[in-house]
Amino acid sequence: MLNQLQEMLCWKKSKKFYAEKLQIPEDEVDELIKEIRRRGKEEGGQFLSKAKLPSEDFQIIKKVSTEKGTIESTLTLDFEPKDDIELAKLHKIDLDKYVITNYWSKVLPSGKFTSSIFSRKKEAKDYTIEDFSKFLQTYKSNYIPIPSPERNESKDIVDIELSLSDYHLAKRYVDGDNDPSTRARRFFNVAKSLIDKVRSVYDINKVVFPISNDFFHTDNYQNSTTNGTPQDTILDYASEYELGFAILADTIKMLKVNSITVEVILVQGNHDRTKSFYLAHALDIFFSNDNDIQFIREEGLIKGTLLGSTFIGFHHGNCKIDQLPLLFATHPKYSEMFGKAKYREVHTGDKHHYMAKEIKGVRIQQMPSLSGTDRWHKDNNFVHSVRAALALVYDNQWGKVAEFEQRI
Repeated sequence: MLNQLQEMLCWKKSKKFYAEKLQIPEDEVDELIKEIRRRGKEEGGQFLSKAKLPSEDFQIIKKVSTEKGTIESTLTLDFEPKDDIELAKLHKIDLDKYVITNYWSKVLPSGKFTSSIFSRKKEAKDYTIEDFSKFLQTYKSNYIPIPSPERNESKDIVDIELSLSDYHLAKRYVDGDNDPSTRARRFFNVAKSLIDKVRSVYDINKVVFPISNDFFHTDNYQNSTTNGTPQDTILDYASEYELGFAILADTIKMLKVNSITVEVILVQGNHDRTKSFYLAHALDIFFSNDNDIQFIREEGLIKGTLLGSTFIGFHHGNCKIDQLPLLFATHPKYSEMFGKAKYREVHTGDKHHYMAKEIKGVRIQQMPSLSGTDRWHKDNNFVHSVRAALALVYDNQWGKVAEFEQRI
């Protein structure tokens, strides 16, 4: 194999090329080249006189603009790079921070190649699901688990669902209530107010906290919904995500202070189906060292849980909601849970106003929204809904026993 590589070196190809031809790793090619160099020195250079070895002492000319966030680089090589990964390695471009937008090469009279690239810093639109997953693999949360509250034996202990549906964080309201920090404080304060109301009467065992249900107003950097409908916004794509993460992280911490366990359930909406999945994933990683905070966050529109004797199915509600009881009753994951429960409920959002009805013993409850009116809703006369959030209280045996409401 040493002799084979020695004969091939005169082709002036990359180490990757030699590795593929010899069907060995690049590291082994490196070792063989070192051995050829060593023998060349020992034998008066007879091997090296016959073949020019690939050199790694490349001369790189770089032009960096910190203001524009760009890097231009040119170097001279004995071979032509094959792809952007090899280009990035040779030009020393960090692909986690930069994207190569243009590259070209030219053959010199000497037979060598000049390789040139132009790269710029990544923008929000350049990041992929793979980038986000890579970040989360190495992310270490600084969250410290919070102890559960002390039990008051004079109070009944219950489970609750906290519903702040369809928040549409970055929506531009027509009435001018468009300060992002006010929106952030409002969400947390309403959630805290509902928890305080419940705890004035009960001790809380578990809080079920559905997230998304159009918590975000847009799903991408074009400021449009998942299906591409343009939206009027007060924040760009990235800012809405970062503020939303902070709001929900603080809210979940507050819920843990006031209960024994917290179950966060991802209910993907029609405005933010993709972005809400990233959000739930990130929150799950952030709280991963607290076993009393659990997430049901798999991608999909159907979710369910059991609170004592009550099954609750979740769907955003952008469908014919009268068909949802049958959907849960026949669902491969939730049908058994649905069938064994004494009481059955389906909770939706989407329409931004309160509604409840019963179909064959299954209670369907459409949750209200804290969101204000935007231009589209005003133009289509979808106005004057009561802006509110709910805390639903469940007894382990008797099902739902109370409902608290906070209006704004």
